[in-house]
Amino acid sequence: MKNKTKINPAVFLLLGAATFWGLNFHEAKIMLKYVHFMEAGFWRYIFGVGFLFLLQMRSGLWQSFREVRKVGWTGILLVGLVGVFGFNVFFFWGLKYTSALNAALIIGLTPATTLLMSKWLLKTPIYRRQKIGMIIAFTGVVYLLSKGRPDLLLQLKWSVGDLLILVANLLFAVQNVWIKKYAPAYNNNLFFTLLTAALPLLGFALFMPVLGGFHAPPFAQYDFWLSAIGMGMLGTCLAYLFWNRGVQQLGAANAGLFINAVPLAAAIFAVFFGEQLELYHAFSGGLILLGLFYVQRATD
Repeated sequence: MKNKTKINPAVFLLLGAATFWGLNFHEAKIMLKYVHFMEAGFWRYIFGVGFLFLLQMRSGLWQSFREVRKVGWTGILLVGLVGVFGFNVFFFWGLKYTSALNAALIIGLTPATTLLMSKWLLKTPIYRRQKIGMIIAFTGVVYLLSKGRPDLLLQLKWSVGDLLILVANLLFAVQNVWIKKYAPAYNNNLFFTLLTAALPLLGFALFMPVLGGFHAPPFAQYDFWLSAIGMGMLGTCLAYLFWNRGVQQLGAANAGLFINAVPLAAAIFAVFFGEQLELYHAFSGGLILLGLFYVQRATD
């Protein structure tokens, strides 16, 4: 019989990824003051892919390419182009037409959509503890985003941007399922992450001239460049390395629940950007973490 209090180490990888993605909200806000969202995505991924490439060079690049040729490119293309690139495009596109609160609430549905996608595509059963943990964590997210006033959510107005964010939500959910399905076959999480990040970089580079042009800020705009490097190194390189490994170990259904930790991390990082923590942050954060760790309890 397994110890019911044991926590899988993958939990901390997923929490790490969620933490870095929470920081991304603040760094992206800084970058978007200077450039179009397509160019912001380009700079994020050029630094992210650059850091991943440097790490991969130490592990052997060409040997990894030979291994990928044996397995095939299906999983990499699906995760990189449809999942990662598709999610980023619809997410940033949707933010042009809807509020950050609406977007965060819809993204907060990712654990539920990931559970459903995992059951549909991988035939993964949905357990009672997953449902309970998901409800607890999502309650914490709602309480956090409404600043302790859930009744205010009734006053929200919905728009076409919300539909775009919903598409992003579904793409991220199916991306998690594909990571669980295809990534283990490549035997090299670092190289898999590098290739699935390189494809979005290619996509942004191709579409950027059409939609936004190229207007790189001068180097004197240090806040832009620090944010771009931070999003590349932490919010892309390390976050996707941690997330992909965590999904492989815990499965798409359980891992998807950790998206609930993203708004909590964003709220905590807000302190470093001049905002103040309130009592509702602590209460909602406790609910989110309770829901996440409840699901991850070892079972017989």
